[in-house]
Amino acid sequence: MTDPNLSIRPATPADLPALVALLNAVWPEQPVSVQGLQHDENSQNATPLPLKRGRLLAELEGQLVGYAEYTQHPGMYHPRKFDAVLNVHPAYQGGGVGRALAGRLWAELAPHDPLSVTAGTRENHPRGLDFLARQGLREVMRYFESRLDVPAFDFARFAAQEKLPDGYALTSYAELGESEQSRRRLYRLWSELRLDVPRPDLGTPWPFESFVTRFHDAASLLPEGLLIAVHLGSGRDVALSELWKSDGAHLNTGLTGVRREYRHRGLALSLKLAAIRVARRLGVQDIRTRNASNNPPMLGINERLGFRRELAWIESRWERPGDTGRSA
Repeated sequence: MTDPNLSIRPATPADLPALVALLNAVWPEQPVSVQGLQHDENSQNATPLPLKRGRLLAELEGQLVGYAEYTQHPGMYHPRKFDAVLNVHPAYQGGGVGRALAGRLWAELAPHDPLSVTAGTRENHPRGLDFLARQGLREVMRYFESRLDVPAFDFARFAAQEKLPDGYALTSYAELGESEQSRRRLYRLWSELRLDVPRPDLGTPWPFESFVTRFHDAASLLPEGLLIAVHLGSGRDVALSELWKSDGAHLNTGLTGVRREYRHRGLALSLKLAAIRVARRLGVQDIRTRNASNNPPMLGINERLGFRRELAWIESRWERPGDTGRSA
């Protein structure tokens, strides 16, 4: 039975510190910060798309014990498709807090007439997986988290692959320099490559305004870690690999991709090796990445490099009965 003293209310900006403490208690291996959450909100607010978003907090005697949120993804935008998150403090799990939050969340979503709602949790969280199933969500995709021990990495094993193939040059966002021209240049490459990334819905164009906000977060931007392969004959940017700072001591891998007509030439592997060099120079302990289970080429590259596969993140989805469409 849910505690009758439980109250649920909309969140305010002043609640961010308490929300960070809750999230870090639920997912201690994936630390977040107030600055990081604020940046996510700024990125959402920067887009010209009419994104819908709501955040609810559950409290007992003034203490935050759970939160739920619905959002829409600017890179997979559909006006009636939503992502959802629900977390309950470990000390209060199993006491009805999640059920109460889910009930309010569905009520908040109802006026938007959703076609689908997607949420996820890790494969070693049976309570969470069961909760999603009881809410009517079914698995649609898995992402494998992997980590690379940077100090232990043996570059000698990849001496032949570390240099870019003949006819290509390596540059970075740091070398390009901060300018409107550099932002537009990176945006054009990134926008094309990201559409080939496996995802639960079709990718839609990411607005430039959201891109600029994402790429200019001082807390996570690592200009020397945004690496580009340039085809010397045409001067065209053809491949990209990203490293980002995290709220912890590790670095996160962002997008790694190659334009279709330049694939199978070793560019992705060379860029990943260059990224590991950057991490080594910075004295970073590990690099973390997440790859979809249906992305065997990138999974293969990471395994070859020695990334150690961790637990999978499972995305599940509720769909309105009769709706089988994807984002358009």
